[in-house]
Amino acid sequence: MDQAAFILAERDRAADLFSTRHKPGFATKADFAQWFIRQMKQQNLSCHYCETSILDIRRLIDQGLLKQRKTGNGWRGPVLEVDKRSNHLGYSPENCVLSCYYCNNDKSYTLDSEAYKQFFGPNRKAFFDYLLTVE
Repeated sequence: MDQAAFILAERDRAADLFSTRHKPGFATKADFAQWFIRQMKQQNLSCHYCETSILDIRRLIDQGLLKQRKTGNGWRGPVLEVDKRSNHLGYSPENCVLSCYYCNNDKSYTLDSEAYKQFFGPNRKAFFDYLLTVE
């Protein structure tokens, strides 16, 4: 899948994920989907924390070097996820970033967003970069 097709598919996926119960800081499904795509482009299709491209992560999953997790809404791993920078604030454009499943799951609700990015993001990036060199 080329990058343009990937972005369109992600826009549709983001719209399907929207609910005012879970994302009350976004007015409508269209607003959320537009924010998601703007944020994805601003982050260069990469995780906010480890700065690894989701396209590289998908390649690692396809090669069997990373595992993904099945959920009721699909798979966690091959797509960027919405993460709150501050767990004390709700979902809003100002408080959210996109992260890979691996950083989002690891950071969870226990670490500050910027501390995670500073201390753990670079190490995860180095690990993913290493995996990308494995044949």
